[in-house]
Amino acid sequence: MTPLLKIENLEKRIGSLHLENITLTLEPGYIFGLIGRNGAGKTTLIRTLMNLYQKDGGTVTVDGYPMDAMEREAKDRIGFVLDEFLFEEKLSIASNGRLFGSTYSSYDHDLFLRFCKRFELNPKQKAGKLSKGQKTRFQLAFALSHQAKLFIMDEPASGLDPLFRRELTGYMQELVEDGTRSILFSTHLTADLDQIGDYIALIDDGHFLFCSDKESLRERFRLLEGSREEIEALQSPGILAKVHEEYGSMALAEYPGPELTGRLSSRAPTLAELLYYLQKGGCIR
Repeated sequence: MTPLLKIENLEKRIGSLHLENITLTLEPGYIFGLIGRNGAGKTTLIRTLMNLYQKDGGTVTVDGYPMDAMEREAKDRIGFVLDEFLFEEKLSIASNGRLFGSTYSSYDHDLFLRFCKRFELNPKQKAGKLSKGQKTRFQLAFALSHQAKLFIMDEPASGLDPLFRRELTGYMQELVEDGTRSILFSTHLTADLDQIGDYIALIDDGHFLFCSDKESLRERFRLLEGSREEIEALQSPGILAKVHEEYGSMALAEYPGPELTGRLSSRAPTLAELLYYLQKGGCIR
């Protein structure tokens, strides 16, 4: 099966940020979440793989089409939902669809209008008058209307109300359920990824600290709970952080053995907890 996205040794320098040795493969049917603090490189990575920024090294292939040699064919298969709105704000939704749809080989305007109806969008409304949530719906409707296979989303839920955030995660699950499409999206809302993410990468200072399926992450990192004395006594090199707070003492361990998990309470951390303890332990900034 041809991967929908293959990135090998991608490099990009922009200001003080250096994306280095970014490598990942995304098969059809999966949701890949990209997490990290602001300025860690999430948006730069997305813009570089879409060729909005010229890369300094490496390769990007979309559904078998190399971005360097066959950019039009590669982008034909990408649907984007970005935090920055790239459409013409003075034009109506319908006019934007026709204008930008002309750049895609499989754009279907009638299908676009049907998705607008489903997402409760008025095709006659000016794009510049749309709310944050409506702009997200519009971009999603447009991507679905040109038969995109790889959906790339940069903070799609940022600034949205909780109700539409829940709707959006439902749309994302629906997109991949037939096994022909995949989603790569960046987010700082880790609860969404705990719900729907199949693969997760943490980027910090332009590097992947990990890039793994969610189940492997659960096996790799464990939270150990005990008394202050028990946590302080842990000397294993796999102990990444020790945190003492009013409600108790915890340690984040990487690949802990039975000598640790057998005598202390142990559980998999949520993504929010994983980021918190990695930061406390100085593993990320």
